Amino acid sequence: MRARAGYMLLCTFGVLAVRGMATAEDATPAAPPPPAPAADVRAFDASQVSEQMARLDSAEIYYAWGDHASVVRALSKATSKRPRAQVLLGWSLYRLGRMPESVAAFEAGLQVAPDHLDLLNGHGFALYRTGRAAEAEAEFRRVLARSAEREESIRGLAAVLFTSERFGECLPIVDKLLRDHPGDAEAEHHLMKSVDGMLTAWRQQGRTPAVMVEEAWRKAAAGERRSALEIFRWVLQVDPFHPGARLGLGTLGPAFGREPEARRCLEELLRENPDDLKARAVLARLHLDAGRVRDADAQVKALLSRQPKDPQALALRRELDSRSQGSTP
Repeated sequence: MRARAGYMLLCTFGVLAVRGMATAEDATPAAPPPPAPAADVRAFDASQVSEQMARLDSAEIYYAWGDHASVVRALSKATSKRPRAQVLLGWSLYRLGRMPESVAAFEAGLQVAPDHLDLLNGHGFALYRTGRAAEAEAEFRRVLARSAEREESIRGLAAVLFTSERFGECLPIVDKLLRDHPGDAEAEHHLMKSVDGMLTAWRQQGRTPAVMVEEAWRKAAAGERRSALEIFRWVLQVDPFHPGARLGLGTLGPAFGREPEARRCLEELLRENPDDLKARAVLARLHLDAGRVRDADAQVKALLSRQPKDPQALALRRELDSRSQGSTP
C-alpha cells in the first residue's frame, strides 16, 4: 500500500510539473516560424549529419582501442567520404593486411581532398606494401615537399629507397634519423645494411678503398658521422691496414662507443710511423676527452717537439693548461 501511495504521489507531481511547464510556455509569445529554405539551398537534415558524425566518433574510439575490424564495419557503409574517416578506414584496412582495399580507401579520400597530408602519407604506405614503390616514393615526396619534418613520411621514403637498393640515397635519411633518435633499431638496421650494400656494389664496380675512405670523410664533414664511421669500419674489413680508414675510425669511434677500437688503430699508426702528426693529434684528443690528462700531455709534447708551431698542437696545449689550472685548489 505504501508503495502504491508513493507511486500515485510521484505521478501527481509529474502531472503538476508538466502542467506548470505548459503554463510557462503559454505565457511566452510564440516565436515566428523559421523562413523557408530558398529553392537552390538544400534543407538541413539533422538525421544524416548525426549518423555520419556518430559513425566517425565510433570509428575514432575503435581505432584508439586497436579494434580495426570495427572501424571498417563502422565506416565502410558511410556514403560521405570525409578525409578523416578515409584516413581511419585506410589505416584500419592496412593493419588488417587488406592492402588493395586500403589503397582504394585512401584514394577515395584523395578524390575529395587531393592535398590532404594524412591521406597522401597513408596512400604512400599502402602503395609501398602492394609493391608500387615508384608511386609510393612520389606520394612521400609530395608530403615532404610541404612538411619536410614529417617523420612518418621520412621513414616511409627511407624504406622505399632501402628496398629499392638505392643505398646511397637512403644513407643521409637514416643517418639523420639516428641523430634525432639515437639507438633507433630500424634506422640502425637500414644504415648498416645500406653501407654494406653501397660499398659492395662499389667494390664490384672496381672502386678502390681510397675512394670509399674519401666518401667517408665527405660524409663526416656533412655531419653524417655515423655513416662515415661505418664506411671506415667496412673498409678495414677488406683492407685491415688502410691508414685513412684507421685514422677515420680513430677520429670518430669514441663518439659511438668504440674508444678501445679507435685507440688501437691510432696507436698502430704511430708505431708504424711516429711522425704521423694527424694520428698523434687525434690520439691526444681521445685521451683528453676520456680524462686521461697525462696521456694527452705526453702526446701533445711529442707533437710540439716535431712541430712547435702546429696550430692544433698549440690549441691542445692551451686546453690542457686550462684544465690543469682549473683543477688546482
